[in-house]
Order: sequence, then C-alpha cells, then structure tokens
Amino acid sequence: MAISATHYYLIRELFERGLLPRNGALLEIGEANWYGNVSVPAIVGDIKKFVNDPDRREALIKRLMDIAEAREKMALFDMAKVFYELFFAPSEVQAVDFEGSQIARKLDLNCPIQLNRRFDVVINHGTAEHIFNIAQVFKTIHDYTVPGGMMIHESPFTGWIDHGFYNLQPTFFFDMAEFNRYAIRGMFIEDINAQSLGQIRTREDVYELAKSKHLPENSLLFTILIKSADDSPFQIPIQGYYRQALPERGMAAWRDLR
Repeated sequence: MAISATHYYLIRELFERGLLPRNGALLEIGEANWYGNVSVPAIVGDIKKFVNDPDRREALIKRLMDIAEAREKMALFDMAKVFYELFFAPSEVQAVDFEGSQIARKLDLNCPIQLNRRFDVVINHGTAEHIFNIAQVFKTIHDYTVPGGMMIHESPFTGWIDHGFYNLQPTFFFDMAEFNRYAIRGMFIEDINAQSLGQIRTREDVYELAKSKHLPENSLLFTILIKSADDSPFQIPIQGYYRQALPERGMAAWRDLR
C-alpha cells in the first residue's frame, strides 16, 4: 500500500508530539511505496523544519530531489524511505514482500519466517489482509518487535470490496491488545474519499458512528500499538462478546448493529 497524505500527516503529528521511536531498526511487513499526494516542496519544508543537523538536512533534501527527478518505478519505494528517514531516522530498514525493491525479502508470511534481529518499529502497511493465515502475520509482528516497541497497522475497515481476504474490525485490535497487553497509542478511521481522519478512543466510539450511520463507506483503520515490556509470547485473542467481557452497551451493540 502506498503512503498517502493522510498517513504522512498523522505520522508527522506523532513525530511532533515526540511519540515515535527514533534511531531504531524498522521492519516493513509489505514494503510501502509513495502515493504522491504530498508535494516535494512540502516534504522539503518539513526537512528544513525538523532536521536540525545541517549536513543531514542538506543530504536528505538532495536525496529527495534526486529521487523526484529520476521518475523511475523504484523511485516510489525510495520516496518512502525518505519519509522514514525524516520521521524515524532508522538505524536500518528491512522489508518482507514478494514484490517491492531490492531490499525486500521474498518470504511467505503464511508461515513462520526467520529474520536476523528484532525491530523497534514494525509497520504492517496494508499487507496482513492479503495473507490467508492472518493470525501468523500478527504473531510474526509480535515476535519481531522488541519489548516496548511500536507496531503500526493500516488495514481495510469498510468498503475495499475484494481487495484482500479480510477487512479488519476495531474489535480485532481491541481484543488483540487486551490479550497481549499492548498499549493502544492511537486508533483512527481514515476516510479514503474525504482524505480525513477520525479518532477512535473506545469501543463506544465505534458503536456511535455505526448507529448514527457516520462510518465512511470506504475506510481504513490506522492502529498504533506499543508492545508490553514483559516480552510475553503472542496470545491469540477470543472475541470479547463471546467471553462476555464487553459492557452491557457493547453486548447490545453487537446484537443491534448486525
């Protein structure tokens, strides 16, 4: 999936609030390319604003301009790396993808995979829904994230007919976070048509949006999770409704919003 303006400005805001890991290793589950609706001058402006070291600042601007002028297919992956360099300044970037650039390792995410390290940031940029054994994808992400590391998921929510095997619901992330003691740093609904974001703070927010018919017809869930520091093994969740763990309002919403 490509990094769009909505994705860019959300990550930019998290960066400005000091909430992103910096200088750590970054893993892409599905190598992201560049959508192209953030202008090069806007990125240059952010580089000038956020990169304090003059040598690094000038080098990053030159790299960006060289990529923009190349206009090659692989340049879209290179643009995404500039985005990572600006906001995460990663010590290294690895990727798992059957397609992508030359850095992408062609590994089958339906199965356990072998990598040479764990990562401070793992980004599932619209890949998990294409993997039939989706539980293994989330276990892999858990296993290769360092304790206290960040996991970023961008997943289809509404619409996206036949895009992949799955559209993921907010309860997927709420229940997975509960079972694995993840902190939810943020959950947002990306309205693709309007190019806007709405924050989800609780399950009740989802119920209200559905009840009032304010859920976008074509949307993504953007979910940011922090792995527990205790480094426990991955736990497969049981849905809250079936373990009677939801408040009465949640139990009623499950029945009434079907």
